[in-house]
Amino acid sequence: MQLSTKDLHYLKDELSWELLAMKKCHHYAQECQDPEIRQLLDRIGKIHQQHYQILLNQLNPSGQPTMQSPAGTQSTYPASCWGNMQS
Repeated sequence: MQLSTKDLHYLKDELSWELLAMKKCHHYAQECQDPEIRQLLDRIGKIHQQHYQILLNQLNPSGQPTMQSPAGTQSTYPASCWGNMQS
């Protein structure tokens, strides 16, 4: 199926939103004092990461990863995104 330019813009926006949500979850988890809330924010961040990867796989059906995340899982997040996530 061929995507229109408008569809590609929607997907690009959704990828940006998922990435931003993941970054915010990570940021607030690092600032949170309550371990339960921290774990919850980390889990929610991982859900956004999965959504990002699903969308990206739809755009890149060959499944060629563009980079490796610090945790060893495949990801296409920009390296700058992972900068503070290695704790």
